[in-house]
Amino acid sequence: MSVLYLLSKGSSAKKDGGRIVIEKDDQLIGRMPIRALTSVVVGPSTTITTAAVYACLEAKIPIFFVDKKCCLLGQLADDQATLPVIRQQFATLEAPALSMQLARSVVAEKIKNQYRLLKSYTRTVQNQQLTKSLNALKAERNKAGSCETEDSLRGLEGSCARNYFAGFGALLDNRTWHFKGRTRPATDPVNALLNFGYAFLEREVRIAIIGQGLDARIGFLHSNNNRKDSLVFDLMELFRQPVIDRFVLNLLRMQTYKLQDFEKNDEDECRLTDEARMLWFHRYEDYMEKPYQEYDGLSPRQLIQKRVEQFRQEPLYPLKSSK
Repeated sequence: MSVLYLLSKGSSAKKDGGRIVIEKDDQLIGRMPIRALTSVVVGPSTTITTAAVYACLEAKIPIFFVDKKCCLLGQLADDQATLPVIRQQFATLEAPALSMQLARSVVAEKIKNQYRLLKSYTRTVQNQQLTKSLNALKAERNKAGSCETEDSLRGLEGSCARNYFAGFGALLDNRTWHFKGRTRPATDPVNALLNFGYAFLEREVRIAIIGQGLDARIGFLHSNNNRKDSLVFDLMELFRQPVIDRFVLNLLRMQTYKLQDFEKNDEDECRLTDEARMLWFHRYEDYMEKPYQEYDGLSPRQLIQKRVEQFRQEPLYPLKSSK
C-alpha cells in the first residue's frame, strides 16, 4: 500500500482500467494499481482527471489537495461519521470535566513522548543542555494530571515544549544547524523540516480518524482556538515526537540534507527546494511503511492507525462502534 504524491509541476494522473497512470509533460512516469493506494495528494499546477477521482472515491481512497507548502487546502473522502457518533462526540465536548480529562491525558502522553525521544539519544550524545532538558521534563511529566484549568494545562504544555526543543537542538550539529527553538513560519532549515513533517502528519491522522468513523471537527483540546478540525490537531499531539521529530532528527543527523537544500522566499520564510522535497517524499514513505521494534513491530503509519483506534475505544471517549 502506498501514497500517490501528485505534486511536480506539469504532472497528471488519469484512470486506465484498474490503474492510475502518472505522466509528466506528456511523458509516462509510472502506473499504480488503484487497490494499492492508501491516499492521493494533489498539489497546484497538477491535474487529476474526473475518472481518476471517481475511481479513488469508489475505492474509499481519500484525495487531499495541498498548497505549495504541502499544507492541506481541502479533501475528498468517504466521511463515515454517523449521527449517533457525532452526538456522542458533542456530549464529550460539552461535558467540561470529561473534555478536560481527555485534554490532560493527551498532554501527559505528549510530554512522556518528548522525554522518551530525548532519552533515547543519551547513549550517543552527552551534553549539559540535553541533561538539563531531560531533568526538566522528568520533573513536569506527571503534572498534567493535576491541572484544573485549560490555561494551566497550556502553560505546562508550553513550558515542556521549550525544554524539549532546547534538548532537541542539542542533538544537532550546531556548526551547521542553528536551531534556536520553534518558529512558525520557519526561519531556519530545522523548523522548515518540522513544519513540513507536521503537514504530512496532519494527513496521516486525518485518514486514521476517517477510518474510525469519527468527526474530525469535534475535539476537546483545540476546540476553543478556532481550529477547523480540532480532533485532528488534538490527536496529532500524540505522534509529533515518536513519528515526525524522530524522522527529522534522523534526516539531519545522517546528513541527508545540506544547507543548500533550503531556500528563502520573498517573505524570508525558509523552505525545502523542489529537489529536496522530492527526496523527502521517497524517504518519508520508506520510513512510514517500515516496521520498527520500538513500535512493537508496527510501521509508523500502522502505529498512528492503531493508536487512533485505541483512542476511540478508551473509556474516556465512550463512543459505541457504529460499524
